Amino acid sequence: MPEPTALHGFPLSDLQRLFARHGVPAHQARLAFQALHRHGILEPERMPAISDKCRKFLRSWPPLPRLSLDAVHRAQDGTTKLRLKTLDGHMLEAVVIPANRRTTLCVSSQIGCAAGCAFCHTGTMGLTRNLDAWEIIEQYRIANEILAAPGQSQVANQKSRITNVVFMGMGEPLHNLASVVQACRVLNEDLGAGLSRRHIVVSTAGVGDRICSFWEQGVASLAVSLHATTDELRGQLAPLSRRWNLAALREILLSIPWRNRESVTVAYLLLDGLNGTRDDARRLAEWLKGLPAKLNLLEFNPYPGCRFRRTSPEKLAAFRQWLYEFGVFNTLRHSRGGDVLAACGQLAGRAPSR
Repeated sequence: MPEPTALHGFPLSDLQRLFARHGVPAHQARLAFQALHRHGILEPERMPAISDKCRKFLRSWPPLPRLSLDAVHRAQDGTTKLRLKTLDGHMLEAVVIPANRRTTLCVSSQIGCAAGCAFCHTGTMGLTRNLDAWEIIEQYRIANEILAAPGQSQVANQKSRITNVVFMGMGEPLHNLASVVQACRVLNEDLGAGLSRRHIVVSTAGVGDRICSFWEQGVASLAVSLHATTDELRGQLAPLSRRWNLAALREILLSIPWRNRESVTVAYLLLDGLNGTRDDARRLAEWLKGLPAKLNLLEFNPYPGCRFRRTSPEKLAAFRQWLYEFGVFNTLRHSRGGDVLAACGQLAGRAPSR
């Protein structure tokens, strides 16, 4: 079986073993990894500090594959959507979200998605294929390249490099578990991005049989999308939840041996007229009881052809107050980048209409 050629998808330990098999010292693998993932250099000729032997070894491999930047869409609030093209001609999207003292990159893990969530634009695409680990890492490299470009618009105190990564773009990450974990290991490494588990979030619509195995890897934090407090409604909104209902999902999360300061983020998308009653707030509070959970409330982001509506600010405020009355602290995550279809649930590899 031929050796894989996408060396920029290798965690450091795997890269060192590969180098060792070819007689190249481990410290040269560390220098090459640093060039790839801290400096974003993919050409051996441009890598600083590596030896002639290492450079010759790297030249013996085919050129490292890349994603190409197809389009950049900048929203009025500073959010930037990147449309990227794969080697086989498919489009995927990543979103750079600037904020005070941090810059978050929302990455995709698949071309399309098989979860079929009714409120998500990506869900209308169906699933084309999984992304390889290097294709996930390429989203990080290209985003940093965009941030470093002269004249890049920035908000006050925005970091000029990506400080946080969230797997909340196109795809269900736990349906592509191996590549997602491998990419996280690359991002974790201090010689590269140096992003700790706390600075990477992997979000799932509730793939119950993979949650524990993902958590055991220790590479990222976990977010779970709930969006309903009854199995009937949740099954309509997120079809895969019919296999792991609310009770089963809760038991899975309770079975995790959470350590101090660890928690799961629970996302709850408010849809007008569907899931924002006082009874919903009470059932949500009961479901969260005993879990080390942080609750994020989300606003719905419309997309062409969708049948849902955003909950009004008044109804949203009432739902938050009911939650407080039931003892649940909650955070409202405001939408970003909606004017260029870059907000949560809007990604589908298409240009925004003008």
